[in-house]
Amino acid sequence: MPLNAGDILNGRYKILSILGQGGMGFVYHALDTSLNIEVAIKENIFTTQEYAEQFKREARLLAALRHPNLPRVTDYFVIEQQGQYLVMDYIQGEDLKKRIEREGRIGIAETVTIGLALCEALEYLHSQDPPVIHRDIKPGNVRITPEGHVYLVDFGLAKIGGRDQRTITGAQAVTPGFSPPEQYGSGHTSAVSDIYSLGATLYTALSGEIPPDAFERALGQEELKPLDEINPEVPSALARIIETAMALQPGERFQSAAEMKEALLSLNLVPDQQEHLSEHEWNIAPSPQPEHWRTETKPEPKHSEKSKPFWTSHRQKLAEASSSENGGNPPPPTPPSETSPAAKGKGGRVLILVLLIAAVLAGWRLLAPAAFLNATQKARAVAETKVKPFVSQHIPSQKPTATISATTTTIAGAKQTETPTASPTATPAPPTATAKPSPTTSPSPSLTPSPTKRPTPTATAAHTPTPSVGAGKPTTAPKPTPTPLGGSGLLAFAAHTPNEGVQIFQINLKTKASKQLTHRDGGACQPRWSPDGKSLLFIAPCSKNDISYPNAQIYLLHIGSLRPKEITPPGLGDYDPAWSPDGRYIAFTSLRDGYPRIYYFDTLTNKTHPLTPAKQNALQPAWSPDGKTVAFISNSKGTYRIWMIDFASPPAKPKPFSHSGDKANFHPSWTPDGKWLVYGQTSPAIPLPYLVKTPLNNPLLETRLLKSGVAMREPAVSPDGRWVAFEGWETAQKHKIYIMRLDGSSITPLTKHGGKVFDADWKP
Repeated sequence: MPLNAGDILNGRYKILSILGQGGMGFVYHALDTSLNIEVAIKENIFTTQEYAEQFKREARLLAALRHPNLPRVTDYFVIEQQGQYLVMDYIQGEDLKKRIEREGRIGIAETVTIGLALCEALEYLHSQDPPVIHRDIKPGNVRITPEGHVYLVDFGLAKIGGRDQRTITGAQAVTPGFSPPEQYGSGHTSAVSDIYSLGATLYTALSGEIPPDAFERALGQEELKPLDEINPEVPSALARIIETAMALQPGERFQSAAEMKEALLSLNLVPDQQEHLSEHEWNIAPSPQPEHWRTETKPEPKHSEKSKPFWTSHRQKLAEASSSENGGNPPPPTPPSETSPAAKGKGGRVLILVLLIAAVLAGWRLLAPAAFLNATQKARAVAETKVKPFVSQHIPSQKPTATISATTTTIAGAKQTETPTASPTATPAPPTATAKPSPTTSPSPSLTPSPTKRPTPTATAAHTPTPSVGAGKPTTAPKPTPTPLGGSGLLAFAAHTPNEGVQIFQINLKTKASKQLTHRDGGACQPRWSPDGKSLLFIAPCSKNDISYPNAQIYLLHIGSLRPKEITPPGLGDYDPAWSPDGRYIAFTSLRDGYPRIYYFDTLTNKTHPLTPAKQNALQPAWSPDGKTVAFISNSKGTYRIWMIDFASPPAKPKPFSHSGDKANFHPSWTPDGKWLVYGQTSPAIPLPYLVKTPLNNPLLETRLLKSGVAMREPAVSPDGRWVAFEGWETAQKHKIYIMRLDGSSITPLTKHGGKVFDADWKP
């Protein structure tokens, strides 16, 4: 029997109403009389030990999760001879299923916003250790608050663990139209199973119809009608993205929520998309659909549902290329999985599986709610054509960014408007320095903080360099004039040359002209501009991009004379130089103690002091914009993580910053406002390195900046905070410097050197 309104549960929760009924009990709307807040209480009436264990699993699973698009669990208790109870946030509003029933179809901007929010939630769930697979994504489990915030709810069917771990008996269930074929019977579910359900949810929102069931599609009894034929207002590129997510074979779908999010972002269909990215919240703001979203497209030839989407077309080639890359921070090998393209042939087992359990279909139809059966029959009546794979030429042009005027410019040899067309085959180019930024939306970042006073430690290095950097005064950095190309429009980088090995170059992003700055025997790399832009730090010798340089020392190169001067002595293994924002200090990694440790050089005293504690490996320092904190990486706990140390109040104890599970982090770079940290990351689940962006006030919210087909590492945020330069490659032998916007869009290769190119740094 359900509880009644007014009942007090567990001496604390006053029942207000019944929200719904599930297979194992009721869901109540209640008042927490202790805290005077509304809560939702999920009930599990004791039936079998199996269901009790499943409910306890859900409680423990949700209690450990913290994400803006997931409800929080606040309490869990058991009442003997009555049931188990899970108390969580009460999410006001309505679920997406009711919204679709009320409105018929959901607008394009709202649907994409919902998709992006769910991608964020899934990216977080799938990155847990072990990963959490929701397995029941459908409109009824997507809740929208009156303010437009999106939540993914109901983890009753969630699975914890990798592909070899099956869910307990009794937890296996399917939702017609939304469950992928591998979820039937005893098939293995994984992260790409959630991708299918997400695609089906968005398909329903835009079409107003539940898609044909995957089981019947796998048997050849039904076909998925192209979304843009059901709803002509849907851009064909968006339709192809959703249909790719709903591919029957797991290996033909997006292989991660981040990959699907990247594809949705490339369409730029959400108003003020950049603001949403900056705030890390995707809120629905209902409004009439602008005309430019309603793309007119010519009829396209039909393709098989088994056509391979372009996001996986280069995966095997890149994995092979990456395996030969051993400089810097190469990605770890990726074990084969059932959802990887390398194991795509195993996807045929899904079809065999569904054929073996075809008899289940008849019984399932008898149990399915009438509403689902009616919707499936309706979808079947219109399902006459096969899914068209997403192809890049259908992506519509992006909406111009508000901070940059639409100006016809030339970059990388191609003339185009400021707003490029997103395409995987021809990467859009950013505007050149001639475009003027909007003064209202892009304030000039401050790079001139007051010099930080730091007492001189007792420990000093014996060596005193000959030159006095800055003539006894810290260099004053001018305030740069922001431009669409990141500041001055100049980048320094290191590149292999045919005759001189690795040398340092400078490139003008407006003219694309490059200039060689060093000609050193043994090579030179790691250029780092001084805050005034008049000189460069670099290390030598350098024969390749590496994580350690045992024989290197640090030099200062004045751009006017191009004459290098020693900063640190030879033979100590000094590298990773980094200027403080006021130009007084130079932090760097040193091997002088027999292991990597961060030191700093004081340009006023010409003395060197240790910064990080003894016995802790520390390297790749990066100063915060105010000069008070130094970020660095350390593997003191087994995997490279981002750490922070307070420079303004010595002696300070380093504190861990990043929380990345089994993923390793490298090369932190601050945004000029000090609110974000961008760094490189490698993951056992992803064959190529990529970049992530993390807010300083919440290190748990890592946002991956992925580009299918391009490896990414060593980011450098531009002085105006709009762009990120990084080393990227599509094959092991053709590395280039790329730039992209801070949200991961508009990725553009800059350099055309024949060999490997790395160590990008923006001139202030």
